[in-house]
Amino acid sequence: MPMIDRAPPAAALAELKAYLRIESSHEDALLAGLLRAATETVEAMLGLLLFEREVDERGVVGSGGMRLAAEPARSLVSVETVGAGGELAAVADGTVRLRTGAHGEGRIEAPDLPDGASIRVRYRAGMAADWNWVPEVLRLSVIRAAAHFHAHRDAPDEPGVPPAVRRMLAPWRARRIR
Repeated sequence: MPMIDRAPPAAALAELKAYLRIESSHEDALLAGLLRAATETVEAMLGLLLFEREVDERGVVGSGGMRLAAEPARSLVSVETVGAGGELAAVADGTVRLRTGAHGEGRIEAPDLPDGASIRVRYRAGMAADWNWVPEVLRLSVIRAAAHFHAHRDAPDEPGVPPAVRRMLAPWRARRIR
């Protein structure tokens, strides 16, 4: 399971507060948590990260490489081998490379590493450079989902993401079908 920075961007918090017409900062911690949940929900529904951030992932080399979990993969930060005792050793520059497919699926190619080798890969992934470059319909989907979570936070039988958000995401989900 990759480790991904989950902190909501400050711009997203400001948008959510404006959408909810909240002017004070008393609920900022709650709203930030709702934004994290809404972002994770939308990203899970789409199968991609909305805005670019660093991902730390561990895996095993097979067939000369390793498929990356977070999409769309953008750039490679570092690759390290993981020893039997958990010690890390940097892999020499130029011996591994990031390959991306048409939909941003990433794969580390490491022909010099033996199959079965444990590695730690740090890379950047996300469809937009930051929150402000996320397509408006996707930003609004996150904001509306977070607002819905805020309005229904005490409803034990609430079904989750509202139908309007699902409809907004539908065209983006269809693009991801392979």
